[in-house]
Amino acid sequence: MRDIILIAATSMKNNLRLKIIIAVSIAVILLCVVALIVAFCILAVAPAMEAETIDVHALKVYLTVIVYSSCLIGLGVNMNVFAFQTMTREKSRGNMAALLATPLDVRRIWIAKSLAVYLPGLILGEMLALISLIAVNYVYFVPEVGFLFTPWMAVSGFLAAPLIYLGLSLLVHLIGLTGKPATGNVIVQVFLPVFASLMINLGVHNVLDAASWPFAVTNIGVALTIAVIGVMLRSRLTKERIVLSS
Repeated sequence: MRDIILIAATSMKNNLRLKIIIAVSIAVILLCVVALIVAFCILAVAPAMEAETIDVHALKVYLTVIVYSSCLIGLGVNMNVFAFQTMTREKSRGNMAALLATPLDVRRIWIAKSLAVYLPGLILGEMLALISLIAVNYVYFVPEVGFLFTPWMAVSGFLAAPLIYLGLSLLVHLIGLTGKPATGNVIVQVFLPVFASLMINLGVHNVLDAASWPFAVTNIGVALTIAVIGVMLRSRLTKERIVLSS
């Protein structure tokens, strides 16, 4: 465990040196989240609040989707930017080969490298979800219907979305370490827009009620599916395969 923490901390420090990339990625994340919130508030929340009879359940659905999507975007864009960058840089500079030459277990290296990319995205995603929850509540809901929050909203936005990207980070780094980083990067780049669009549409159109347990359980199921795929591919993770892929 100590080895994992040390490697992850060192990798995160190296990533912090990419100041321009960090600034651009944060700007993109904030732009996407603000655009999402504004669009939902104008197209869905505001009309619902102006109706003769306010549908509180519909408001909870919209708020859940906003909170969930904010966290997903924070995690997803961070992963899109840094997963490919770090794997490519460490392989090309020989950092990975140097680590593999030590007695460290290859699986600990894999977990540490995955966490080094995942944890900053987790912090950012959780902060954006919390800010979105509070901001939309106090701008729209508190004056009329009070502060809206449900346990399943918390599960979807603050637990399920991070679990999905934890599994995805482990899977993408496994693929990138044992093969070409570009292959893992394709998965990351495609996953965010496709999955986010799918879940938002399912949640908003009541195919899966975003404010209730089916939406949260479905997301946890996706996280477990990604984890199972990672476990199935774990046997590929050997020092020889990583060295040959460099």
